[in-house]
Amino acid sequence: MKNLWSKNELIIATNGLDPSLNFLKNTDGVFGISIDDRTLKKGDLFIALKGNNFDGHEFIESALSKGAAGLIVSDKKLAKKYGALLVKNTTDTLTKIGKFARDRFEGITIALTGSSGKTSTNHILSSSLKKYGPTHNTQGNNNNIIGVSLTLSRLPSYFKYCVLELGMNNPGEIKRLTKIVKPDIALITNVSNSHFQNFKNEEEIALAKSEIFLGLNKNGIAILNSDNAWCDFLLNKAKKLGVKTHLFGYSKKSDTKILKITDDKKGTKVYFDNKIKLNLNYLNTTQALNAIATISIVKQLKLNLEKTFKAIANIEPLPGRGQIIKINFNQDHKTFVIDDSYNANPDSMRAALSNFYSLKTKFKNYQTILIIGDMLELGRISKKSHKELLPVIKKINPHILITLGHYTNYLCKELSPYVNCNPYYSIETLLEDIKKILKPRQLILIKGSNGTGLWKLVPFFKNHLEEHNAAWFFIKLYRLFPTFKSF
Repeated sequence: MKNLWSKNELIIATNGLDPSLNFLKNTDGVFGISIDDRTLKKGDLFIALKGNNFDGHEFIESALSKGAAGLIVSDKKLAKKYGALLVKNTTDTLTKIGKFARDRFEGITIALTGSSGKTSTNHILSSSLKKYGPTHNTQGNNNNIIGVSLTLSRLPSYFKYCVLELGMNNPGEIKRLTKIVKPDIALITNVSNSHFQNFKNEEEIALAKSEIFLGLNKNGIAILNSDNAWCDFLLNKAKKLGVKTHLFGYSKKSDTKILKITDDKKGTKVYFDNKIKLNLNYLNTTQALNAIATISIVKQLKLNLEKTFKAIANIEPLPGRGQIIKINFNQDHKTFVIDDSYNANPDSMRAALSNFYSLKTKFKNYQTILIIGDMLELGRISKKSHKELLPVIKKINPHILITLGHYTNYLCKELSPYVNCNPYYSIETLLEDIKKILKPRQLILIKGSNGTGLWKLVPFFKNHLEEHNAAWFFIKLYRLFPTFKSF
């Protein structure tokens, strides 16, 4: 295994001091970077971050016991005691290491931002690019300053592609991130009113997203959604900075033009450009837009599209982002649970409900259950945004509507004359009651902001799947071999 960082590189990147003269004394370098002793691997460098509510210096012994090759600390006594590299601020140092890693990287860097679709596009794009060469990408929700710096610090210099998500909650955050990332390609998936509580209006959100252009390398290109209401605004911002653009969507001005998207039980079909057909076996119509964004980037990289088509065809959604959990009850009676529990904003909620309605028309003999939680971080538009969901839910006309939270409770009150409504304020209570609701031949959607805790339902469904699969296995085994006895 190649060293990720040499001792000399780390000292140069951090401008740190080695007061004991024992930093990485018994090794040539480190294989990884860690800021969490719980997930640290043998040979990693442990950086003891210090925040308002935690201090990584308290976990040095744990990190060493798990095989940390070296330490970076901001305490001189600890640096001498453990042979660590001493820096003034470990969080700033992580960013310095990230910058150094980006500057030594010789491959292509692609940055993604947007109000929704970042992680799914990252998943589709990085999975596709791996067909063309070693690809590094954001894992989990590492899209803030610490997350992006950590992801870059783990970037091998010899890889071919790097895909990074840039997130924001406040103005100026994207600007800071893009200056570190220095992307060759920047994608804005869309602009909508997510995180509205920290912005005056959507224009402020669009302006903050456009900051990604500020870090683009010379001859860099911006990929934009031509159907988004803020496309022209973003185009003007890019034009003023001399940034080249590539548009994708249904609009006539698109460089990658969608002709139509259709879905059925066998998946989704996307027709684009000169009637090129893309088959998506597991992704829905919303995810199809992320697939087209990926194709736009691959086109700009001038790579063979056939490899991308083959890769995308069999990509499955990530957990919490449209993954389908299939529960086989006895006699092969199935229930399908659509896990879209990771997060929610008005656009993604409407898209999820629209996809659910399409599925309902194809699963006519199934009981439909909507489980939706509050959309958080919407500030003063919270009530209005939830109220706007009423006609969509009425159109779906689910057999059961389950809500979790204050704002979705309002939906229950309004829809109770038309729909069987079950409002909840506590995820724990819902977890108890869901056991009584789950039955064969159901189509269930789980959608809500992460903070509602709806994601806690998913392990229940997955455990139920395992229990039923195990039970049905032994039933079938017994029927084949009546004398079979477990022991």
